Amino acid sequence: MEMSRNQENFIILTVVYDELNDFCYGDKKDFRDARDLISELSSCSYDEVSDYIKASVALTLQNYGTIRSAFLPFLRDWKWERLPLLTQAILLTAYAHFYFVEKIDKKIVINIAVDFAKKYVDEKQGKFINAILDGVLK
Repeated sequence: MEMSRNQENFIILTVVYDELNDFCYGDKKDFRDARDLISELSSCSYDEVSDYIKASVALTLQNYGTIRSAFLPFLRDWKWERLPLLTQAILLTAYAHFYFVEKIDKKIVINIAVDFAKKYVDEKQGKFINAILDGVLK
């Protein structure tokens, strides 16, 4: 099934958010294999899912600790654990996209993240995400 990059990014964000939710509030000790959820959201078998989605989800979750640590110096008066999970998911996927998945312009990655923030969290979080990513993505 042919998807736009925006649709693919929505699936990636949804899967990462779901994994964070299970990890933080469930009894999970680690991230699980998200193949079923990816297939369900993509409306096709996992084998037919784009490599971009597979790599983005895998690299985001595999590098969770590294990515999380990269944000800590930029949070100032905030603690990572206190950020809404959707904000965490947006930050994680943006970082992974920039550093691990494909090298694209920092402004594009930030714009995608801010668009998600405007759509799914409040405006204040969108500004926060913009500022944090501007510092972290070099």
